[in-house]
Amino acid sequence: MLTPAAIREMLAKAKPVIGGSKVVKMYVYEQHASIEVPTKHDKGVYDTYDYRDGRLEEPRIGGEVKTPLVDLDTFDWDRLPALLKRADKDLGVPNPTSHHIIVDPDYGFTSVKQVLLVYASDEYHRTGYLVATPQGKVIKLVRNE
Repeated sequence: MLTPAAIREMLAKAKPVIGGSKVVKMYVYEQHASIEVPTKHDKGVYDTYDYRDGRLEEPRIGGEVKTPLVDLDTFDWDRLPALLKRADKDLGVPNPTSHHIIVDPDYGFTSVKQVLLVYASDEYHRTGYLVATPQGKVIKLVRNE
């Protein structure tokens, strides 16, 4: 799932179901993803859609929307491979064995609020992450130390 092509395929399948590209948050793991989407009948709450094995599953009840929405179409997914390599190299995680990303609409620790968080972890649960703009520029590293 952590390739530009896989994310684009997922988004192409999800957009007609979720009503576009604006979401509360998105999590993408190596084998699946979760997308938090405002409900059609009440934009103050969201449902969570899981994407597995090439299909979007029925939504689960999520929670209250407390952040601005983020537009997934504003992210340059072609930058993802380079961001994953940078995470492996610069986050201080010896021999990373897993990765995931989070599209965060309201990150509170940089001046840019809508960001992509790229995580690298090892089998001992040591982890670090980098913070990138939607265009793929790294603006912060949170290292395992």
